[in-house]
Amino acid sequence: MRFRLLFFLLMYCAISQSQPTQPADYGLQAFTIHDNTLGTIRFYVSSKDIGKKKPVLLALDGSGQYPMALFVQLRKGSFVANSFDQGLLELADKFHVVMISKPGINFCDTINIDKDSASVADAVALLPPSTEYRQRAGLQWRIAAASRVLDYVYSHFPVNKSKVVAYGYSEGAQVVPGLSVANKKITHCACINGSGLNQFYDFITAVRMKAAQGAISPQEAQQQVDSLFVQFASIYATPHDTQREWEGHSYQRWASFCSDIPMDNLTKLNIPIFMTAGTNDASSPIYGLEYVKLEFLRLGKKNLTFRVYPTDHSFQEMKRVNGKDTVISHKQEMTADMMKWLKM
Repeated sequence: MRFRLLFFLLMYCAISQSQPTQPADYGLQAFTIHDNTLGTIRFYVSSKDIGKKKPVLLALDGSGQYPMALFVQLRKGSFVANSFDQGLLELADKFHVVMISKPGINFCDTINIDKDSASVADAVALLPPSTEYRQRAGLQWRIAAASRVLDYVYSHFPVNKSKVVAYGYSEGAQVVPGLSVANKKITHCACINGSGLNQFYDFITAVRMKAAQGAISPQEAQQQVDSLFVQFASIYATPHDTQREWEGHSYQRWASFCSDIPMDNLTKLNIPIFMTAGTNDASSPIYGLEYVKLEFLRLGKKNLTFRVYPTDHSFQEMKRVNGKDTVISHKQEMTADMMKWLKM
């Protein structure tokens, strides 16, 4: 079972002589903060009109120990895979777009594969987490690091303080609610295909849905759910364990993200919130997100804008067109909806 925590967005993949492996290749400037508690924080700000007064779009990406750019050298040729959404850089004329690397991760890393060809999955499988990433990875680091970066940008660049947007995709969407509670400079919170409830609950519900669909028997489902609860109990009992792993992540990382529930932070916010969900998103199931909307109705809160798209985790819809399976992207539609929400 692979959920949102193992998902990373690969927006660029090409074979060429010259590969984009440096921040400047993407129109970004690199900055570094050295913090006694958090260690080295590497972040990047869009270069376009960097001296102009603009709103801020602080973009937090999804999960994993992946660099912004992964350079893969093959026997014949090479390619670069990106773990961030390059589409956000198209908004650099309107925002100071800010992105942050994970702890212990450089902007670019290199993998050599002694084959004529390879997939991105092949390359990622050869990229182990760094020691620093293992020690620091978790919700608390991401919130604290993003807050430090925002404070730096706020004081070092001309910022239109009326719109400081915390934008999180996938795992990042689970970070921005807590970040928005912690840092009052944030004026808008955008949660893109993230989560509302405890992530562990998604695993339980997935098993129950398989049983309801007849894929497994009720007895098999109960055995699997019982096994999951044993696993969850082990993680909660040792929440700082960086050596043991489950589903590709350390116990520490799981415990951090499953101890601070997004909905609890979202309901504390009175700033505008933009939340999206995909009806076919197996990584961030819609039922956990729709519960957030229900809770806002129960509390009488009016600051949530909730948008649903007929898509998977990457805003792609598989549709039958003229007898052929066709992939339709709704990413631009989502971005347009967000810009309307921001009144830009």
